[in-house]
Amino acid sequence: RMFTPKVQLQKTLSSLGYYCHQGAQASFSGNEIPAITFRVDNNSVNLDLSNEIASQDINVVVDIWADDSITASQVLSEVEEVMRLDGYQMTYSADVSQPKGCLFHINCRFITVHVE
Repeated sequence: RMFTPKVQLQKTLSSLGYYCHQGAQASFSGNEIPAITFRVDNNSVNLDLSNEIASQDINVVVDIWADDSITASQVLSEVEEVMRLDGYQMTYSADVSQPKGCLFHINCRFITVHVE
């Protein structure tokens, strides 16, 4: 049976104590900032010769939202650490430009290979 990582990701990212929501974007109230949103961008299977799942390539996109750049960077560091402890490697991270008056936004991506 195929592994689906959403429940594990929600638990891992929520453990940091910030508002956490599965999805590409969300609206936040004042007490939900800083916030983390995430989505699974890829969960593809690799089959063995018996047509059984041998492993899965999983790519996860995490977005961090904060009122200032320093807080966003601190949350990024915490996210990277808990994701690494769960077997994910961060492959990309970027400060996303925001219009004046909008939240600071960091986009990052993680990969792992899941083997049962």
